[in-house]
Amino acid sequence: MGPLNYRQRLFVEHYLGESSGSAIDAARQAGYRCPQTHGPRLLTTRGVRAAIDARVATAAIAANEVLARIADVATSDLLNFIEVDNDGGWKVDLKLVKRLGLGHLIKRLRKNKDGTSEIELEARVPALLKLGDHYNLWKGEAQSQLTLVELAKGLREQYDQLQSEERDNKTAEPLSGPTGAVQ
Repeated sequence: MGPLNYRQRLFVEHYLGESSGSAIDAARQAGYRCPQTHGPRLLTTRGVRAAIDARVATAAIAANEVLARIADVATSDLLNFIEVDNDGGWKVDLKLVKRLGLGHLIKRLRKNKDGTSEIELEARVPALLKLGDHYNLWKGEAQSQLTLVELAKGLREQYDQLQSEERDNKTAEPLSGPTGAVQ
């Protein structure tokens, strides 16, 4: 399988771009004479198919990767990347950020004219809200949290109530005489 020729590369670009997956339109835009026959045939060509698949694989991002990046933003802390010297000065260790693959946490880096630097991380609250939406944490009203102490108290009350009902049943005497409908 050799490299794609110029027209095949154009076909791949148009197929993934403005043709929106239409092989006939991509073939027409790439300059093929009979796009109705060339377009579908190009999709079955190994080299063209491999180029399309490779581009799609590198362009797509899995859902779990999106969630992981949002979670990174939501839990990010600039203090993890700051080095403090003996004089109390500090600097951001961008090499550590790069090594950990967390560059997506940084929204803006700026070097000021006076030599100082500014760094701004992506906003945490929107990321937390997106995670909450994804995990369905906002189901209308806020759900009350039950503590173990409250749970124990409730169980104790139920136990005491059952004990008292059992005692009442033991002390009750059976009715003597005929029973029937009351008039």
